[in-house]
Amino acid sequence: MSRYRWLRPSKCVDRMSHLPSLEDKPLEELDRILHGAVEKGDVRVLLNDLTVPKEHIAIYLRLHALAFPESPKVLPPDVELSYDDLMAVFDRPTIDNRKRGRPRKEDRATDRRLTFEMHKMLASHPQRASSAAEAARILVKSGQVPGAGTSESRAKRLVRAFRRYYSS
Repeated sequence: MSRYRWLRPSKCVDRMSHLPSLEDKPLEELDRILHGAVEKGDVRVLLNDLTVPKEHIAIYLRLHALAFPESPKVLPPDVELSYDDLMAVFDRPTIDNRKRGRPRKEDRATDRRLTFEMHKMLASHPQRASSAAEAARILVKSGQVPGAGTSESRAKRLVRAFRRYYSS
């Protein structure tokens, strides 16, 4: 036996009903949710004091469903589930409003409009520029480029957008 805490499925469902994310759900739905988590491999399974590999769990559950077709989404009573995995999967808030990933990019429509202005400045515009970088600096100095960062970083962003739209 390992040092982890293992529970029978009936005890797991009983413990799950007290978790904030699963309150007020009927026992049948808790059985179905627990079955899905075990089938995906999110919760480790112990059978006869041996941990069942994730690859074998789905097969074992299908065999159990064939043997007991009246309750296909109920876990077999002879397995034990990891309490730590159960808490890691289900003991979290119902709404996870943390921001993930990189911050959203600046407004691309504004950058697109400004790259058109840069293109006109390079052609024949009253404010003539000799390069895309110089045209971007002129637009930054005039205060037309929104966004965070230094004036040089905003100019670099415009030059990158200009090359994306007008490179050959």
